[in-house]
Amino acid sequence: MKTRPVILLFTLVVPGFLVVLVSLYFFAVDYEALIKAETYVEKIANDKRTNEGNLQFAYHRALAHRINVFADATWGLLGGVITAVGIHGLVMLKQKD
Repeated sequence: MKTRPVILLFTLVVPGFLVVLVSLYFFAVDYEALIKAETYVEKIANDKRTNEGNLQFAYHRALAHRINVFADATWGLLGGVITAVGIHGLVMLKQKD
């Protein structure tokens, strides 16, 4: 096996794909937490006995989960781009030969 494809494979394709997998896992975990937090905010917003402090705290926790979901999706896209660059490099090397 030639060294250029191996270098592309182990420096771009494999790490990029691992970033996609890990990001998708944490996206699923954080998205479920976001759904629970939003449901809790809706529940306490409809409760007449809830004070403003509890509602604000729950709302900001939901916002934190929303930011985590966004960050996980962004890392997943970045890993996909890294993987695509590596695959493109492998294809271009094969076309050169």
